[in-house]
Amino acid sequence: MKVARTMMWVALAGVFAGAQAADAPYKPVESVNSQGIKERRGAQLLGVSTPETFTVNMAELPTVREWQPGDSLVEIPRRHWEEVSNVIPEPVNPVSSADPLVPLQFEQALRGSGGFTTPIINIDGSTSQASPPDPSGDVGTRHFVQAVNAAGGSQVRIYRKSDGSLVNSITMTSLGGTGACASGLGDPIVLFDQLANRWVLTEFSTQAGRSLCVYVSSTDDLEAPSVTWHRYTFTMPAFPDYPKYGVWPDAYYVGANEGGTSGQRPFYVMDRAKMLAGEPATFQRVTVPNLSGFGFQMTTPADHDGIDAPPAGAPGIFLRHRDDESHNAGSNNPNQDFLELWHLKPDFTTPANTVLTGPVSIPVAEFSSNLNGLTAFEAFPQPSGQLLDPLREPIMNRLAYRNFGTHESLVGNLVTDIDGNDTGGIRWFELRRTGGINQPWTLYQEGTYAGNAQPQDGTDRWMAGIAQDSSGNIAMAYSAVRQSPAVFPSLRYVGRRSDDPLGTMTTPETTLVAGTGNHSNERWGDYFQLNVDPVDNCTFWFTGLYMPTNSKGTRISSFRFDACGSPTFTVSGNNLTQEVCTASGPAALSPISVSVGSTMGFSDPVAMSFANTLPPGFSGDFTPATVTPPGTSTLAMSVAQSAAAGAYTIGVNGTSGATTRFLNASVAVSTQSPTVPTLTVPANNATNVAVSPVLTWTASTQAKSYIVEVSTDPNFSTIVATQNVTGGTSVTVNGLAGSTQYYWRVRSQNICGTSTNSEVFSFRTLTLPGDCAVGQTTNAVFTENVEGATTGWTTSAATGTANWSVSTARPFGGTKSWLAVDEEDTTDQLLTSPAITLPTGQSPLTLSFQSDLNLEPRSSGGCWDGGYLEISTNDGSTWTQVPNTAMLTDPYTGAANDGPASGKQVWCGTRPYKKAVVDLNSYAGQTVRLRFRTSTDGSVGFTPHGWYVDDIRVQSCSSQNDGIFANGFEP
Repeated sequence: MKVARTMMWVALAGVFAGAQAADAPYKPVESVNSQGIKERRGAQLLGVSTPETFTVNMAELPTVREWQPGDSLVEIPRRHWEEVSNVIPEPVNPVSSADPLVPLQFEQALRGSGGFTTPIINIDGSTSQASPPDPSGDVGTRHFVQAVNAAGGSQVRIYRKSDGSLVNSITMTSLGGTGACASGLGDPIVLFDQLANRWVLTEFSTQAGRSLCVYVSSTDDLEAPSVTWHRYTFTMPAFPDYPKYGVWPDAYYVGANEGGTSGQRPFYVMDRAKMLAGEPATFQRVTVPNLSGFGFQMTTPADHDGIDAPPAGAPGIFLRHRDDESHNAGSNNPNQDFLELWHLKPDFTTPANTVLTGPVSIPVAEFSSNLNGLTAFEAFPQPSGQLLDPLREPIMNRLAYRNFGTHESLVGNLVTDIDGNDTGGIRWFELRRTGGINQPWTLYQEGTYAGNAQPQDGTDRWMAGIAQDSSGNIAMAYSAVRQSPAVFPSLRYVGRRSDDPLGTMTTPETTLVAGTGNHSNERWGDYFQLNVDPVDNCTFWFTGLYMPTNSKGTRISSFRFDACGSPTFTVSGNNLTQEVCTASGPAALSPISVSVGSTMGFSDPVAMSFANTLPPGFSGDFTPATVTPPGTSTLAMSVAQSAAAGAYTIGVNGTSGATTRFLNASVAVSTQSPTVPTLTVPANNATNVAVSPVLTWTASTQAKSYIVEVSTDPNFSTIVATQNVTGGTSVTVNGLAGSTQYYWRVRSQNICGTSTNSEVFSFRTLTLPGDCAVGQTTNAVFTENVEGATTGWTTSAATGTANWSVSTARPFGGTKSWLAVDEEDTTDQLLTSPAITLPTGQSPLTLSFQSDLNLEPRSSGGCWDGGYLEISTNDGSTWTQVPNTAMLTDPYTGAANDGPASGKQVWCGTRPYKKAVVDLNSYAGQTVRLRFRTSTDGSVGFTPHGWYVDDIRVQSCSSQNDGIFANGFEP
């Protein structure tokens, strides 16, 4: 019998572009350092990702049509990997159900808002109706970028900061590329890397089943005529659910709710320096033990804000909360709970030297993760009574870091039950470190926000984003809902000045937008995001989810304290990444415009200079050499023909008094067109080559990138794959067909020109199950793509009500597929095909179909709910289950342990589309019907999803012999 709601991911094999083999198995060496803190040395090298590079005009990319009533809905599942009981453990040391910090907030008198309660920008964002939309967004030098879940992956909307006007609304995948990340699944995160003035866009992939897709821009200006993006595909050991990212000087750090980890959860680390340069980047993984009681878990990485970087050598930071009454009930401390902090210092050259230190337990006041138990998705009631997901498990997006010089600060938040009655409040905290990276992080202040007035108003508050401005003022924005008197799901915010009494929010609670409708199910938001403007370091920008009357809505808002910041200046620029060719003589760079901005009225002169001596052959000057902010200086540079080929970094300083701000320009110098590459692997005329082959060639002199083309004919009139490869000499080509002859060639390019094409190599892919062999003709006996009238198909139910239907939610191809919903009741659903007459003497004779699974598995193996395939040779009078022995690909998952199919082999679990191929040779010459059958037991369904079936095809293979050679004398 099942005791908890659970979703189990079924692992899929995946190939990512340019990946190289990982190193030996992850075997960390454990010790205790001089501070008595646990230390683990060694990380798992997951591989190397070679980026694909695209240059686009963002404003001219195809605009996404906004969701309209009647359009399909998308559901992004939040996964509980372990089957965990929702029964709350009884702590050995009882504690009070009342949050001890709530009275402190109630007793605090409110102060004047200082302009904070008047939003600057307050507009509606995307109307995506995904469940949930998962709004994410960040602010750059010129734009605010929002991303949400949508059909076909993540929708990205670019807004001008100045007035909130929309530049364009696109899909993330429209930036370009092939392979696993050519189709996105969602869970987007938007980051502005203030340390590099670059945008970073991310989502996970549905194609490979377990990939993180990371796009890094070449510029901060998304309205530049051309923006170059490097897209990296990082394929993980198992599905990296709920990924959250942090920008740090040495790496991009990621926490995720990874499945299949045997009681562990991962920290990922990606080589940021290589990614900013558009070069192949390695990525590593370490794991930490789970907390008991949570099936869903993710540890949040710190994300940098501000002009000043963390101290040199500072390791990355990960943080989670631990309610010991829930996770360590047999030894709980009744007076405090804990934050657990890890430091991670990667070595991208030698993963065995990567060091994970921690956890360090930081005591905090008691809080409660018990919100309708520890695993239920429902906690906070709307006016309709429908309960919304509390997201009790993680420290919410983001864990915001800022370096104030005198100290470093981390601010974060989590949801807590303030009274033992599942009333949601927001526990927020600030940690500080003083004296450098060898000193500990300690709790500076904490509070629980549940409104400003006693008695508490019964409103549930949760799903917050929190951040600090450059003066140490804190803002926090969040969801609010109440059943009665009705508060529909709304967005609100509060704040505090840096000199206010510790542990309190002192501004009035301000409503950004009031909801007017109810959400139809429990899934809510998953995360919101609050960031600080990198130009003035004072303006907060927020995006979150609320409920208009008839649909979901997202909001984009900005606000700030009047009292923020000390007068200072900022330095930014454009045209910071350039290439020049000196083959015909000296070359001039495009002028670099260096903008010197003013914060808090700063107007002292800023002197422009080069940070270091210019490389041989380089010359340049600033006009003017001194700028009074706000103002601009133009850097004109040229490169002599004597300069050596290579990549150069030119440092630019702006100095006023004791303050220096800097930025870097990257210049690639080519002195000739590149040489012609030589193809190496696969060898010419190779056979039995994988359908996702790795194509390799020798490096060309001075090549900046390579163009790889694959065709089905030697003249390349039918090109089936084209890839632009930067920073490497190999690429993985996905999606090739089996039993097919292919031809490939490569040419190299740089700014001086493009080489001629290489010699053409050919290879033949291996024969996949169901493919016709060389010399055979493929015959389509029966096809059904579910796009038309589906004539001859019937739906029925042996138990329950028939629910097989044509769905637009998750088609494999086109716009439709068959769907049997995974019900919470006992059902036996039948989908029967028309009669199909099978030929004789045409082998192999196979059935193939694509299926997307969302059917409840058992964590201990087997299935609670499942689907299977039957066949009849007497027009449906009797039926026989097609056995595993006939499955050429995608065999059944395991035995059903409940429901009408109990004891039968079935498919179950959660995974994207996969092709099943079934051997039908034993039925040749007969007329058959096929039946797709779904069995569900009496509890826990994955409605509105279930078993999607699409692209059904029966095919045979016949000889090309036309009778001329029938006498048998010819070979």
